[in-house]
Amino acid sequence: MSQLCHCCSGKPFAHCCGLYLSGQAYPNTAEALMRSRFSAYVTGNLPYLRKSWHPDTCPDLSADDLNTDWCRLEVVKSKQGLKKSVVEFTAWFRNGDGSGESALHEISLFKLYKKRWVYVEPLSDWP
Repeated sequence: MSQLCHCCSGKPFAHCCGLYLSGQAYPNTAEALMRSRFSAYVTGNLPYLRKSWHPDTCPDLSADDLNTDWCRLEVVKSKQGLKKSVVEFTAWFRNGDGSGESALHEISLFKLYKKRWVYVEPLSDWP
């Protein structure tokens, strides 16, 4: 049996985010990109995170940025546009002290950059 995708889509990893993280394909929607970025954090794929981040807002990422133990993802809502899109999600991670899980809630802005969706920044509210 194949491993389910880390993004919680219910699909096998090889037929979901695995296609993007391996470079076989690139996400054609902002939600697919956001899901693949979550899987990249889970699997420690730093090159993919850099490639999928808008160059104007991408921080100087290092392996230290991958220390969080992410465990599941829920897409709350998604609004796909032609040149910019917004995805609201909650991502759960295991607390380092073993006390359970905590959640990160974010409304993320994505834009088309050189004909590819890229993550730009978190928004303070749904636009």
